[in-house]
Amino acid sequence: MRILLVDADGVNGFPNLALMKLSSWLKQRGGSVDLIKGTPEAPPLEQYDRAYGSCIFFQNKLRLIIYLESLNCPYEAGGSGYDLKQELPYEIEHIRPDYELYPTSFSVGFTSRGCIRKCGFCVVPQKEGRIRDHAPVSEFHKPEHKRVILLDNNFLASPRWKENLSYIEDNGLKVNFNQGLDIRLMSEEIAGRLASVKCCDWHFKTKGLHFAFDSLGIEAAVRKGIAYLVAAGFKPRDLMFYVLAGYDTREQDDLYRIETLRELGVIPFVMPFNQSREPYVRKIARWVNRKYYQFAPYADFNKR
Repeated sequence: MRILLVDADGVNGFPNLALMKLSSWLKQRGGSVDLIKGTPEAPPLEQYDRAYGSCIFFQNKLRLIIYLESLNCPYEAGGSGYDLKQELPYEIEHIRPDYELYPTSFSVGFTSRGCIRKCGFCVVPQKEGRIRDHAPVSEFHKPEHKRVILLDNNFLASPRWKENLSYIEDNGLKVNFNQGLDIRLMSEEIAGRLASVKCCDWHFKTKGLHFAFDSLGIEAAVRKGIAYLVAAGFKPRDLMFYVLAGYDTREQDDLYRIETLRELGVIPFVMPFNQSREPYVRKIARWVNRKYYQFAPYADFNKR
């Protein structure tokens, strides 16, 4: 069978893990697989026996449906942007991804699903529910790869975080915790374990970890967690914190969190709440994310 996989989220986006797993499963059964990134205006000239489409972002759902309807073959669609509750069958979910579909120098996957938190701005509780073990790193790690990206929503809350971290350390892998780590769970032990592995940004160019400082209520945990990490050997500049702006906060609250992080020597990065109508949210994001804070106080930048 000739099968077309459609990644609706763009040409240069992150590899679609579900399509990579589906590709492995189909190829094991003798299927011929092609991939299209994005949704072209015209369908391909080739005729396919079946198509599978995926979108992570809701805004791409309609374009994906229109494109799949144009293919003149049976199709199925999924992904967080299409249906939050849809899951891959077990035998596909737990297959090693097809790393030839998106040529990469890293392995990627989940060791856990779900989260212990119930943040009102996050879809994870609705999509995945409570935290649970999902797969060992060895299930999706390609032995030739010396880099691995973990997509866990709360890796440190995973029932088997220690075993998975040991696998990474024992195999000398560089690791990126793509969704960040929960600073509220930081301890002396965890900081020491993290310092023993090669933690990197997702380009694997610099050493680094990232966290979130989403509300004033976790300030004490942020301060304590940074202290543990610095004591374990991380430099403050190795640590980056996302700051959610405009979600149940005021401008002065967001500025306070940003200034607190700057005083502690770590890197702030503002994430504007996508439903906020407050005009300051975009301004404060530009001031921080474009590093203007290094040259001008916010009051002066805001005036300009």
